[in-house]
Parts: sequence; C-alpha cells; structure tokens
Amino acid sequence: MKIFEGEKGVGMSETEAREYLTQSRFVLVLGTTNSDGSPVIHPVWYYFDPTTTKLYFYTEPALKKTVNIRQRPQVYFDVDHDKWPYMGVKGKGKARIIDDIHEALSRGAKILARYVKEGTPLSRLVLDQIKAGKYLVVEITPAYFTSWNYGKLDPKGDKGLRDAHLVREPAQ
Repeated sequence: MKIFEGEKGVGMSETEAREYLTQSRFVLVLGTTNSDGSPVIHPVWYYFDPTTTKLYFYTEPALKKTVNIRQRPQVYFDVDHDKWPYMGVKGKGKARIIDDIHEALSRGAKILARYVKEGTPLSRLVLDQIKAGKYLVVEITPAYFTSWNYGKLDPKGDKGLRDAHLVREPAQ
C-alpha cells in the first residue's frame, strides 16, 4: 500500500493510518464521477478491514453513487475531522459491489457495529434491507492513502499552536 504525506512532516505512518481508519467513527466522504465528468460527494458510514486494507459501505441500488460506481468504479474517499488535532486519511481506489449475500451481510454488520448498537431497530432494518437486495454493500480497494496529523507539529500540546488555527473576529 502506498502512503503519502499530505503535508511534509505531518503524515501518518502506514500503521498510524490503518489505526486511524480502524478506530475512527467519522463518516467516509466518497467521491464518484457523473457521466458528464462532474464530481459528486456522498457521506457514508464505513468499515475498514486492516487485514485486507479495504473499505466497505452500504447504499441503495438506485442512488447516484451506486449508478456512478457501476459505470465508473474509480472513486476517491476521505475520512477526517475538523477538531484539533486535525487529522485524516484520504485516497483513491476502485469500488465494486459485493454480489455474495453472506459476505455483504457480514460486512454490513461490521459497518453498523461502528455506529449503532447491535440489535437496534436501525441495525435490524439495514441488515434486512441487505438480505432483501434493497441495500448493497460496496468494497473499495485503495490504490493509495494520503494522510495528515497536525498533532505531530505539537507533541507537547502547546496551547498556542493548537489555538493558532482559530478564526478570530476582526478587532473593532
């Protein structure tokens, strides 16, 4: 797996990037391309499998992201957050719809486990929708990751550096 630093000195190691994607509860922002070449972004819940380095999400068959993936499987993705220390992982990959229902249910359950408690009405509903073919599970095989962790600039937790990013109102 290729890992690139998003900005010199603040990139994550491969181990750190895998850990971040495994532990993060943020949404994955998926980028697909329309037939006219225009980009579309889609926030999705995801699961990262650190052993295969693949990402998974579920969606409905008729939605734009699904249509775009069927026609143009190259996607971009980003998982980050807007609180200090700013950090994230993004990349490019190839998406494919998982046809095997047992694999789709297994991956779907892992996605849901990251965001909702097992056995909740939402969890049961989504898994039932996957069983019925009303939701699909998509696998992304990344070509590369780009990462950043601005906390590396501030190893001692210097409040001045942390607060330097804040937008301030102009003095009156």
